[in-house]
Amino acid sequence: MAVATTLLYDKMEEFKSTPFTQPVWLNATGSETLVIAGEQYTRSWQIKPGTPQTVTVTIYIRNQALTRRQSELIRATTLVSPTF
Repeated sequence: MAVATTLLYDKMEEFKSTPFTQPVWLNATGSETLVIAGEQYTRSWQIKPGTPQTVTVTIYIRNQALTRRQSELIRATTLVSPTF
């Protein structure tokens, strides 16, 4: 669970520190697969338009031992706005 929490935190920090004019904000959805300590994690995100915008990041793990399906480990949603 510590790995999933770190992956989620890192992505949220990327959104927080990136200006709204950068490409990361232009893609409404995205995902990436990472292998850490022999485990396969998928990190996905979704940005919903509006003011403020909603950003949701979800971390999944592929369970190789039993079902070979993805299981959701952690999810976080936050509101972001270019104005204060």
